[in-house]
Amino acid sequence: MAERIKSGIGRGIIVGLILLALWTLRPFGVDAPASVETRFDTDRAVARLTTILGDERAHPTDSDANDAVEARLLAEIRKEGFAPQIDERFHCNDIREGAAICARPRNIAFWVTPPGDDAVMIAAHYDSVPAGPGAADDGIGVAVALEIASQLKGQKLMRPVLVVLTDAEEAGLVGAAAFAAHDPLAKRVGAVVNMEARGTTGGVNMFQASSPNARDTAAIGRPLPSANSLATDFYELLPNDTDLTMLLPLKVDAGNYSIIGGGKRYHTPLDNLAHLDRNSVRHMGATTLSAVERFASERGEGAEGQRVYTDVARKFLLELPQIVAVVVVGLGLIAAVVLYRRGGTARRVRSAFIPLLALVAGTGLAIGVAMLVAALRPEAAFGAAHPVVFRLLYAAAALTGASAVLALSREENPVRGTVAAWGWLAILILAAFAFVPGLTILAAWSMPFVIAAAAAAFIPAARRAVPWLLVGAAIVYLLIALPLGGGLEEGLFVEHAAPATLLLVFLFLFFLPGAGRTTRPAPAIFAAILLGAFVAALMVPAYTREAPRHLTIVHEDDAGKATFLIDDNGPVPAAIAAQAKFAAKPDDKGYWRAPAPAITDDGSIEILSDTVVGNRRAIRLALVAPSADRQELLIEDGDTMRNIRVNGDRPVIRGKPVYIGCTGRTCRRLEVEFELAAKAKLPEISWRRTRYGLDAAGRTLAAKRPATAQPVHVGNRQVWIRPLHLPKAPAG
Repeated sequence: MAERIKSGIGRGIIVGLILLALWTLRPFGVDAPASVETRFDTDRAVARLTTILGDERAHPTDSDANDAVEARLLAEIRKEGFAPQIDERFHCNDIREGAAICARPRNIAFWVTPPGDDAVMIAAHYDSVPAGPGAADDGIGVAVALEIASQLKGQKLMRPVLVVLTDAEEAGLVGAAAFAAHDPLAKRVGAVVNMEARGTTGGVNMFQASSPNARDTAAIGRPLPSANSLATDFYELLPNDTDLTMLLPLKVDAGNYSIIGGGKRYHTPLDNLAHLDRNSVRHMGATTLSAVERFASERGEGAEGQRVYTDVARKFLLELPQIVAVVVVGLGLIAAVVLYRRGGTARRVRSAFIPLLALVAGTGLAIGVAMLVAALRPEAAFGAAHPVVFRLLYAAAALTGASAVLALSREENPVRGTVAAWGWLAILILAAFAFVPGLTILAAWSMPFVIAAAAAAFIPAARRAVPWLLVGAAIVYLLIALPLGGGLEEGLFVEHAAPATLLLVFLFLFFLPGAGRTTRPAPAIFAAILLGAFVAALMVPAYTREAPRHLTIVHEDDAGKATFLIDDNGPVPAAIAAQAKFAAKPDDKGYWRAPAPAITDDGSIEILSDTVVGNRRAIRLALVAPSADRQELLIEDGDTMRNIRVNGDRPVIRGKPVYIGCTGRTCRRLEVEFELAAKAKLPEISWRRTRYGLDAAGRTLAAKRPATAQPVHVGNRQVWIRPLHLPKAPAG
């Protein structure tokens, strides 16, 4: 008996430490593979991108820098023997309720094959954010699209292939929206392979498909990207969009491919060629080339079902019809109940809830520790520089909480605790199925082992195989869950990844069927590791040059009151604080503020017309801002508006407040027509203009920015805010 207890103690601790190490180390299936067998020419793709980006200036839509990038891009396309077409038009994208995002994109399209219908479209965007050169976002997509076109040129394919490089994606998906709404080519598209980046490194993820998705999963080629239907479901629940959002209403088949490693460099000056991982380019090229060829090898015709799918370490793809997956999970639940009931009647009800308590305790403690660290650290983003410390912290917390519950439970049945955990996983999946059907990937390929174990329990000669079948189920779960946990961390950033430890607690329960007194020392050991990791989490630097703080300097002039603004994602660096008198604490809008010199205002308003016909009043005015790169209007009483025209375009605007944003040189003269009830209360309108970059006063602050900080998204800028007062209705 003593030997059995010692064995149990050792087994419990060893299992926990192995899982702790697996969770803490870089998860497999996250980094880009160093070598991929493919005919895709990475060196040639990067060389083209180097030429296209030129001096690597940021090149937002409708700017001089974007004109230069476009000219070099067109030259590269023509050099390959293709005939690019440019579609230029002013367009307002009304993707968001109550908002219109406007620009004048110049989309570039060319046929790789002879033109035709039901085409496979290769999509990427060539504009960047104002803060960075966009070598990854979306230079990787542009480079890969051109190399795929070169590879496919002259091949006989069942379907035609079209390349579309959109503009003004960063302004609000305007180029893709204009393509879908106006370009005749849109009606000829049957499938889309879109490429994106939310970082500069890492393996490729196929994170979005169309619905139904059977043809999309069939097009996932070799080598495999990271791909699973749970990521697709989560993406649909998040407020994120790419150009594919604008293309899916065309009823196309689709695959959305992206890299997300090195996310702190996303939309910063570090999104440059020096930081673009060549392995990521190779993996993107190889996976999307294969996907395009698979789409192009079969017509997009016939009935199509919905499937759930997941890769296993990018070695092979598991997929099932969605209905089959949920039935298998349901049968697995029944099998777990049967096995549990065969484990004896002692404390049957109480013991059934022990795994649930372990899940709540483990995941809850991990989340609580994460919240405590966030409260104690002065930075908002503190984990990316040293993610291993925080993985260890969350994993140790999860195992401390779960093992404590198991130790206190005194449950010693080697099977009952494990099958109860499988039952709770099945219940969780079935309860969430209507909202997140992709959760079935966590159990659909493990449950056949659980079902087999239940069957073996009724066959005397096979009963000894029951524990081994449950171990087999746990191994399959591990191969799916570990990369999934790594993907969740990369997608959420490590500071917010503590809830993913739910996957780890299930692993602990599945691999540790013997609970109770045999695991009593485990909580103390995991708690000691937790304490050490907690101290380290409070001490490690939050930022490095490669994982920088996002620190943008805004010089704002609000109705004549000028201030410098910095987002409250940490204290103002001492060197910057020495240059301006920042307030002792951030304001209620989340900014550190300091007095700043006034900014010369060159904006003006012209009333072009003001007419009343019956109960309809139309006010047309021109907002002139010669030095602005963006103009915005926020209309607080939007319900008084009947229609709005922006530079002749009439977006569909619903709800209030109403927001209008217009980016680029075209928007320096913004003609807006408001149509409202003649006797209605005039709306309150805030007029905002943005100019990229800073003047001498702002550059003094920017020069003191630490080497571990970078501007992000729109970048350093000057902003004017003024009230816009509409004239009272003409008399009569």
